[in-house]
Amino acid sequence: MKQIGLILLVVQYAMCAVAQSNENKASLSQSEFECIYEYKVTNSKSITDTYTTILQIGRDCSCFMDYTAFQSDSVNANPNSSDDDIKKYKAQKMKNSMFFDQTVIQNRPQGEMSVYSVIPPDNYMYKEKLRSVQWNLGNETDTVCGYACKKATGEYGGRKWVVWYAPGIPTTFGPWKFCGLPGLVMLAYDTENIHRFEAITFRKGTLPISFPDIPNIVTVERDKFIKSKNKFEENPMGNIPPESISEMVVQKDDSGVSSILINGVQLRLRPNGYTPLELK
Repeated sequence: MKQIGLILLVVQYAMCAVAQSNENKASLSQSEFECIYEYKVTNSKSITDTYTTILQIGRDCSCFMDYTAFQSDSVNANPNSSDDDIKKYKAQKMKNSMFFDQTVIQNRPQGEMSVYSVIPPDNYMYKEKLRSVQWNLGNETDTVCGYACKKATGEYGGRKWVVWYAPGIPTTFGPWKFCGLPGLVMLAYDTENIHRFEAITFRKGTLPISFPDIPNIVTVERDKFIKSKNKFEENPMGNIPPESISEMVVQKDDSGVSSILINGVQLRLRPNGYTPLELK
């Protein structure tokens, strides 16, 4: 009798584990709108890199990510996609040298942000409060991406930010970690003109919002991650501990572009170096 009870307990635990795994993979919300942003970062040598990113906007949460990652997810989610299409967009994502390697989900869990990023050879996730910026609302107006916007200022991550939000788009979300304003953030830049997020397309949603499908995620505190990430990016190849490498693979696509995988995690070598979004 005890043995039967033990078996039932094990089965119940397994079913709960499967349900939790499926819940993590399930969509969080239907995307009502999508906004594509150009993210530009200018380094100390006045070289500007341009990334393409996208914000999925749901009723009670949002997801900000690299656009090539979004395209790859879209193809994977389409039951009519061919193997060639899936392979094509996966390769496009891998060889993208201007890849924004943060996925930011706002208001999941409720009142928090979940941030997914990478320091090879590991994938990381940390959480922080959803509305960590105290905004000062201004009276100035401007037009961004065809929408009338108002100005706000605030400080975050060791930088002073200026944002322009659209009251005509009733959502509190915005690109990256910007949120908490009475309208969609359409433009954000720091006062040193190093980092700039600007909306270039606003459209109806096409893909449900979901947690990223990333294996073996290491959970860490925000401050520890920011410090480690900024240090790592100073010299990516030199800052990977040799003892942490169990496998290194170099893949070449049909055009001869190489991708380096450390323990299955892609190492992206930025052609113009790394300029951190967050200083602290």
